[in-house]
Amino acid sequence: MQNRPETRFIPATEFGRSELTALWNRAYENYFVPIAFTEALFERHLRRANADLALSRVLAIDGALHGISLAGRRQGRAYLAGFGIAVAQRGRGRARELLEAQISALSDAGMREVILEVIEQNPARLLYRKAGFAELRPLVVLEGTLAQGRAFAGVALDAASLASAHALCSANTRPTWRREIPTVLDAVAAEGAVALGVKRSGAVVGYAVYLEAGASSALLDAGALDEAAASDLLDALACARAGTTWRLVDEPADSVLFRAATARGLATGIRQVEMQLAL
Repeated sequence: MQNRPETRFIPATEFGRSELTALWNRAYENYFVPIAFTEALFERHLRRANADLALSRVLAIDGALHGISLAGRRQGRAYLAGFGIAVAQRGRGRARELLEAQISALSDAGMREVILEVIEQNPARLLYRKAGFAELRPLVVLEGTLAQGRAFAGVALDAASLASAHALCSANTRPTWRREIPTVLDAVAAEGAVALGVKRSGAVVGYAVYLEAGASSALLDAGALDEAAASDLLDALACARAGTTWRLVDEPADSVLFRAATARGLATGIRQVEMQLAL
C-alpha cells in the first residue's frame, strides 16, 4: 500500500526570504495578472501588508513546499496578503486545507476578523465563500491619463497633515487594508512617495500619495471629502504630473473619488471583491 504523503502547515518564519519569494512566484504562476516578485519586491509587499510571518503558513508535502498563505496583522485584525498553491498541487483540495490551517492559526492568535480582496472571476472567490467569508463591497482599479483641467496647485503634506486628511476622508469611504494609514505613512517614509493635498478654507480636504516613475505613477492612496474636493485633487494631480498615466487600486465603486475620476475619463480595470470572515 502506498503511504499517504506527509502534509504540514508550517509558520513562514521557518523559511528564508529567498525560499518564500520563490514559493510565492510558483504559487502565482499562471495567475490572472502577473505577480512575480524579486526578493526586494517581496520584502516591500510584506512591509506594506504588515505581514506577520509567524502567523502566515506554508504548505509542505513530503518536505517540498507547495503553497503559501501570507497574513497581515494590525491589532486584532488580520489580512490575507497573498494565497496560492503551486501548479503541481492544484485541483487536489490543497487550497481548502491551507485556508483552514490559516484560519485556525489566526483564531488561535486571537484575531477578531480576517479580510481579503479577490478578483471577481477568480475561482478562489468560491473557496472563500465556502469558508464563511462574506462579500462586503466591489473594488476597482482606476487607470488612465488626466486631461489638463483648471490650473490648481496642490500643497505638500507632512506626515501629520497627511494622517489628518486621511482620517477626514476615511470617514466617508473606509480604506482597504493596503490603503490604511500605516501603509500610506510607510510609503512616504520608506519609499519616498509624494504626499499632495488640496485645501479649502485652509483645511486639507483631499490628498494623494504617489510614486514617481517616468511617464507613469502608482497612486498608492487618494481620498477626498466630497466631489468638489475630488475634482480639485484631480486638477492638482494633472498639474503636478502632466501627461502621467495614473493607476489606483482598491477604489470602492461608490466613492466620490471614483465618480470624479471616471467622469474625467479614467477607466476601470480589474474588478475585485472585498471579503470578511469574523473569527
